[in-house]
Amino acid sequence: MITERPKANHWFSRVDLPLPATRQCPEGNKDEGKHMSRNQNRISKVITAVGLLGMLVGLSAPRVSAEVTDQVTAFSNKVYVGRYGCTTASDDDFFTAFIKYNPNGSGAYSAGTLIAALTAFTTFVPGAASMQFCTYTLDPAASSYSIGTDGTGFESLSWVAATPPTPGCPASFIDETSIALRNITDITGAVTRAEFASANLLGQDEAGHGACLK
Repeated sequence: MITERPKANHWFSRVDLPLPATRQCPEGNKDEGKHMSRNQNRISKVITAVGLLGMLVGLSAPRVSAEVTDQVTAFSNKVYVGRYGCTTASDDDFFTAFIKYNPNGSGAYSAGTLIAALTAFTTFVPGAASMQFCTYTLDPAASSYSIGTDGTGFESLSWVAATPPTPGCPASFIDETSIALRNITDITGAVTRAEFASANLLGQDEAGHGACLK
């Protein structure tokens, strides 16, 4: 039996090789080219997002080089110098005060101010806020400090009430404290933090403690 050969569609005969199967997208109606284009687009978006995240992290991260400070090479009076702000409280937190003073690097002070809650000296009486605190000025001539080679030392601080004094505030008192300097300095070589303990906080028969920051 003679079988009729199919006619070719073109003017010449050819052998059609099978093409690789086309991979379909999840939707089932997209060819491989479009699917690959979409994947590449997604990858580009991911890379862009990662890049932006890296930029944000870089901008928000602290600049270590700007925060790193030096350590003390040798403790002495001269590394405790400049303006410091201190908070202090009695060991039972009943007495509280704020101190701003300026050790001069030579065992003396150039200035100082202390503001203490009036309740450290008398019973609280409702009234204006300015009348609830006692303000004092440091007497530099009667005050001194000394720092040993291990960073610890002592302070004698003589405080005189502002004029006119708030009713109920003592006219003056002397605070005797021990002090310990932290081993961190600023670019000038001055210590930036210290802790202290008071034997007679605000001149009262009460122990206390506090910290100072430059």
